Amino acid sequence: MHEDLQRLTRELRKETCPQRVLEEVARRISAQSPQPSRLRYALAGALAGLILLCGLALWQWPPGRDGHERLQQAAGSKIDNAQIAEQAEGALGCIGRVLLDAGSQSEKVILQGAVPPLRDSLETAKNKIVNHITL
Repeated sequence: MHEDLQRLTRELRKETCPQRVLEEVARRISAQSPQPSRLRYALAGALAGLILLCGLALWQWPPGRDGHERLQQAAGSKIDNAQIAEQAEGALGCIGRVLLDAGSQSEKVILQGAVPPLRDSLETAKNKIVNHITL
């Protein structure tokens, strides 16, 4: 019996169905299957639109208490920014005055302390050269 079963399976594997039978089965299956309805696509589109609208509504939702606190902090930081700008302006003005004073002081020191000795040494060197040439 075991050999008969193997022989039968080999014969069944060799069997092929005629093409006209396959075409008839495909025709019957397509005739019995329901046509794709537009309602299915409409429901899917409506669901996608609903999800999109809910997302937009949540995005535009007015901020709660936490959001209100954030808005107050932002307004407070704008005031703080104005104060910081005024303080920075004052500090830069003070630094500018100090630099101008330092520049004028340096100018006085250079003109009074460094230029005369240089001028005198230049005059001395010129006189030596002139005297040496004339000798």
